[in-house]
Amino acid sequence: MALALSASTVKAWFQYRCERKVRYELFTDEELAALPINADVREQSWAILGIDYEERVLRSLDPLPGVLRPAPGEFGLLEAEAVDFLRGRTRFPYASQLNLRPRGALPLLRGTGVSLKRVFPDLVERKVVDGRVVFQIIDVKATRRATPFHKTQVAFYARVLEALLAELRIDADIDPVGYIWRIPDGGTAEGDAYHPEEFRLAPYLRLVDDFCTNLLPQIASRAVEPGEGVPRRDDTFFHLYFKCEQCKFLAHCMGSIADTLPAGARDVSAVAGLTHEAKRALHRLGVRRVGDLARAKGLAAASGVGWSLSRRAELLTTRANAIIAQQPRRTEEAHTYLMPPRADVALFLTIDHDPVDDRLAALGYAVYRDGVLERDVIRVPRTAGAADEAIAIAEVLGQLVADLVAVDAMNQAGGSVHAHIFLYEPTEAIRLQEAVGRHLDDTRIRNGLLHLVRLFPPEDVVPEPEFRGAHHLPATALRTVIEQLYALPTQVSYDLRQVSQALAAVGAVAAPYVPAPGFERPFSSLLSIEVIRGLREGRPGSATTFQVEQDVAARLRALSQIVRWLFTENAAATQPMLRLAKRPFRLQATFDPLNADDLDLLLACELLESRAGLLNALIGLAQPARRRRDAGRALTGLTVIRHWANRGRRYIIFRVPPESRDCELAPGSFNLILTDDDPDFRLDSTSWGAISARFEAPSAGFEDRLDQIRVSMADADFTSAPFRPMFDRSASEAVWCLDQAYGDANGPRAAQFLVDLARARS
Repeated sequence: MALALSASTVKAWFQYRCERKVRYELFTDEELAALPINADVREQSWAILGIDYEERVLRSLDPLPGVLRPAPGEFGLLEAEAVDFLRGRTRFPYASQLNLRPRGALPLLRGTGVSLKRVFPDLVERKVVDGRVVFQIIDVKATRRATPFHKTQVAFYARVLEALLAELRIDADIDPVGYIWRIPDGGTAEGDAYHPEEFRLAPYLRLVDDFCTNLLPQIASRAVEPGEGVPRRDDTFFHLYFKCEQCKFLAHCMGSIADTLPAGARDVSAVAGLTHEAKRALHRLGVRRVGDLARAKGLAAASGVGWSLSRRAELLTTRANAIIAQQPRRTEEAHTYLMPPRADVALFLTIDHDPVDDRLAALGYAVYRDGVLERDVIRVPRTAGAADEAIAIAEVLGQLVADLVAVDAMNQAGGSVHAHIFLYEPTEAIRLQEAVGRHLDDTRIRNGLLHLVRLFPPEDVVPEPEFRGAHHLPATALRTVIEQLYALPTQVSYDLRQVSQALAAVGAVAAPYVPAPGFERPFSSLLSIEVIRGLREGRPGSATTFQVEQDVAARLRALSQIVRWLFTENAAATQPMLRLAKRPFRLQATFDPLNADDLDLLLACELLESRAGLLNALIGLAQPARRRRDAGRALTGLTVIRHWANRGRRYIIFRVPPESRDCELAPGSFNLILTDDDPDFRLDSTSWGAISARFEAPSAGFEDRLDQIRVSMADADFTSAPFRPMFDRSASEAVWCLDQAYGDANGPRAAQFLVDLARARS
C-alpha cells in the first residue's frame, strides 16, 4: 500500500501524539475500508464551523486586496493558477487553497517510504519587501487560541512551499513569521473579524523536521495487515484519553476496551489516569491488559518505569483491580482536605462552556436543605453575546448569593447551619471564574465577586478565630475528591456519567446520570460542542433549550446523590476521610458589596489569590507521606537522634532514610512544618505557627552527610502544645515529616496597602 502524508496529519501528530492515528491517516479511505478499520467520516460541527468561518474571512478580503480563489466546485486552485500566482502573473496579493504539491519527491520525506498528499494552505500572501519577493503563510482557524499544533501545520506548509519554489526556480523568500488568523477575543465565530496572531516559524520548522526525519519512518514501518472484521495484525501504538473524543478512529480504538470483553482482557488504556508515556513503559514490562496491571506487584520499583509512573503505580494498580472486580475500592489516600464532613445546605453548580465563542453555554444551580431539593435555577443563554451571558450569570449566581445570605441570617440569629458549594469538574470552576472576569464592568457581577470575598475574609480584620485560615473554603470539585479516595470501575475517565453509574451498580446512588440520546460523550459529561453549536446555530434536528435544561437538571441530581453517599461513607469510616473542618456558615461583613468600588475589587482579587495558594498547599499536604516524599515536597520517615536547647531555640538531629534523600527541601527553605504526620495538625493551617521549623545548614564536618539533617524550632513552641505532646508520643518512631506548608509574605502587605489607600482617600 502506498503511504502519503498530509499537512493535517502533521498537525494531528502534535495535537494527539498518537502513532496509530498518524499511521492510519497515511492510508487512503479505500485502504482503510479494506483492512478494515472503522472510521467516522461524518463532518463534525467544529469542522463545519471552521470552513464557514474561513469563508467569511476570505470574503471580507475580496473587495480591496482580493483573493485568488478556486472556481466553484473545485477543492483547490488548479496547478496552472498556482504557478501563475507564485510567479506574480496575477493581480491578486492573496491566494486561497494554493496547490503546493511539487512534482518531485519532497526532500523532507526522502527515505521515509512516505509520499506527499496534495497540500492546500488556507491563505498565502505574495508581497515585495526591499526588492525581494516574499511569501507569507497564513492559516485561518475558528479558535480563540493559536496552539503549537496549529503552528506546526503552518511550518509544514512552509517546507512544502520551499521545495516547490526551488523546483520552479522561483527566486523568492518565505517570511520567517507565520500567522494564525483566529477569532478575536471580543468577537464571535459567526462574524468575519479576525485577529492576526504572528509567530516565528523557526522553532516549529525544527519540530516538523524532527518528526519527518526521525519519527515518521518508524510510524510508517508499523505493520497493519488485513483481517476479517478487524486487522489481522496491528502493531501501531495507541492510547485512549480525553482528546480522543474528536478522533475519527475513536470507535475503532474503543473496541479494545469494550464492555463485551472480559474486564481483565481490556487494553490497559481503560485504567483512568494512565498517560501515553506510562503506557509505553508498561508495554516495555509486558503489561498490556487491565489484568496484567492488576497483577503487577512491585511496579513502582521496576526498572525504567519513570518517575511519574512510579509515583502513581499503586493507584493505577488499585484502579485496575476495581475494574476487574466491578466494585469501588478505597485508595491509599486516607483523607482529603477538599470536602467537609457535612453540609446542612448543599449548593450545586454546573457550568457548560462553548470553546468556540468563549462564552458559557449553560449554567445550572440547585440548593438542597437536609438532603431535600429546595429550588433550582437553570439558564441557557439565548445567544453567544456578552449581554445574554451576563444575564445568566447574574440570575444563577444571584440566587446562590441570596441563599447564602439567608443561611448567614439564620446563623446570626443563633442557628448552626453548615453550607457548602459543590461542582463536579474542576474546569467548571475555572470557566465560571473566567466568565465573571469578562463582566467586571457589570455592577451585578462586581457585587457578586465581592460576595466571594465575604466567603474568604481577611484575617487581620476578623477577630473571631473560626473565620481565620481555610475553614471557609467554600467549594469542592467532586471529581478530585472521588479520584483521591476511590478507585472505581470506570473506563479511561472519572466523568460524572461513569462515576454515578458505577456507584448505582453497587446501590450507592439511586438515580445516576444517564444522558439522553445525543448528549452522551465517551469521557466527559459536560455539553459537547456538537450540542452547543447545534443549539447556537439553530441546526435542524439539534438539541432544544428544553433538552439542555433537562440534561443540566439530571447532572445536578446526580451530584447531590454522590455528595450524600460521600457523607454517609465518611460517617461510617473508622478514621474520618473528609477533613475540611468548616464552621457554621457566616458572611464576613467588612466589605459592603452594595458600595463596591475599584479598591474593593483589587482587595478582593488579592485575597482570593492568597486563599487559592493556601488551598493548593493543603491539597498537597493531604496526600500520604509516600506521595509527598516522592513528589519531592517532604522529608518523611525521619527518626530523632538527639535534641538540645540553645539560645531560645530547640535543635533536633534527624536520621534520614535513603528514600527521602532526594527531596527538594534544603537548608533555608521557607514555611516548613514538623509533625509526626498527624493530619489534625498537618492539615490545620491555624496550627502551623506552633509547629513551624527551620531547616538548618549542616554543622562543620557534616556538610557531606546525607543520612542526617538538623532542624530547629522556637523553644517555646517545642515545649508547649501542640508540639510537645506530639513529640513525647512519637520521639522514638520513624514517623517524623518535614513538609512545606504555605505562607504569603506579599499578599497581606498588598491588602493592607489597599486598605490604607482607601482610608486615605476617604
